[in-house]
Formats: sequence, C-alpha cells, structure tokens
Amino acid sequence: MIAKTFASFGLLICLGLALHMCLGRRQQLKLEQLASRLMAWFVSATSRPFDRRERRLAAHQAAMDAIKRAQRSSHTEPAPLDGSWEGNVYRPKRFDQKPQKPH
Repeated sequence: MIAKTFASFGLLICLGLALHMCLGRRQQLKLEQLASRLMAWFVSATSRPFDRRERRLAAHQAAMDAIKRAQRSSHTEPAPLDGSWEGNVYRPKRFDQKPQKPH
C-alpha cells in the first residue's frame, strides 16, 4: 500500500516536470510564481497557530525592559577604575591575585 502511494507521488512529480518542460518560458515563470505564492501561503497558514499575540507582546516587553536597564545603567556614575592601563589594555588589580586553591 505504501509502495503504491510513493510510486503514484513519483509519477505525479514526473508528469508535472514533463509538463513544465513543455511550457514556454513565460508560462513557466507564471507557474513558478504561482507555486511560490502557494508555498508562502502554506507556510504562513501553518505557522499562524504558533504565532500568538501573547508571545509577541512578551518579547516586546522583554526588549523594552532591556532597553530601560541599559539606559539606567548609562546614566549612573561609572565605577572607579582600580587597575592600570598598558597601552590600550586595561588590567584590573583584582585579576593580579593568585588563584585560590579549589579545596
């Protein structure tokens, strides 16, 4: 049963490709445009149930919160520099400590 189904799909694909080759260039382009529009409609129709308004609103709210946090942190005083500059490289003093033993 499954083998016959796959065989019939294969036959339909071969017939469709043969018909496509017999068409002129303009008809081929129109057929391809129609196929791309149908594919776009199918993709949008199948993804629509997963594109919920709540998800979009939550993502928008998270983005706005991140923007507000960044704006607040840019308006505060910068932390005092506790280190030295070597050329254009800043080396904090706290990195100069020896690593602690794990146990």
